Amino acid sequence: MNENTKITLFDLEKQKILEESGVIEFKNRLSLAQEGMSGNAFAKKVGMSEAVIRDYLSGKTYPSLNRLAQIAKSCDISIEWLATGRGECRLLSNTLTTQIVHIPAYQESKSSLLQDETSNTNNRSNPINKISFDLRCIKTHDFDINDLYVYWAKGDSMAPTIANNDTIIIDTGHTQLFDGYLYIVEYGDALSIKRIQNHGKYLLLIPDNDKYQSIKIDKTLCNQELKIIGKIIAILKDLS
Repeated sequence: MNENTKITLFDLEKQKILEESGVIEFKNRLSLAQEGMSGNAFAKKVGMSEAVIRDYLSGKTYPSLNRLAQIAKSCDISIEWLATGRGECRLLSNTLTTQIVHIPAYQESKSSLLQDETSNTNNRSNPINKISFDLRCIKTHDFDINDLYVYWAKGDSMAPTIANNDTIIIDTGHTQLFDGYLYIVEYGDALSIKRIQNHGKYLLLIPDNDKYQSIKIDKTLCNQELKIIGKIIAILKDLS
């Protein structure tokens, strides 16, 4: 057995251990703990650099035990859950009687919505185009479960916070804008994910990726140019 074969077998065994332990999905759980905060804001919250958090969220590296404990304490979550996915997410008890919910996909256009109504796939009792989600992973629950929808992100304009094909949970009942939060908006006949910021007479739609420019919208024209679909309350990282 040559040296290259030994390295390959070692890597495969390492990958198997990471998958069986649940560690490989760490970036998914860290993204939930981030709760839509910008990478910079979240890094300050947990006392680490933005570059370190970016590497964790991309799956490039994993935290040491002391850093894992630091993140868990800062976010008020279980260190066991953060590391492995086992146990309860939040340290505080939750009063919700329903914790696992089945959230339907948000329909992007009237034509697709019409098609789904014909085939009954838009019905909340139908399991097609739904994901199962544990509400205990969300710190606050001031929403109606029936207002929750799932949406799959497209493109890299919100990287590293949100990557292409990440799974987004949106609350369509909350369309009131708050500075710094993430929203799904309809602008220019297309859906996009943006961070919202008030600037006097204007609204800024801000991408987290520096390669893209912010969009400035006159508040007097917001009703004609912009539609707020909902607030993002959870992000599930794509592990493929």
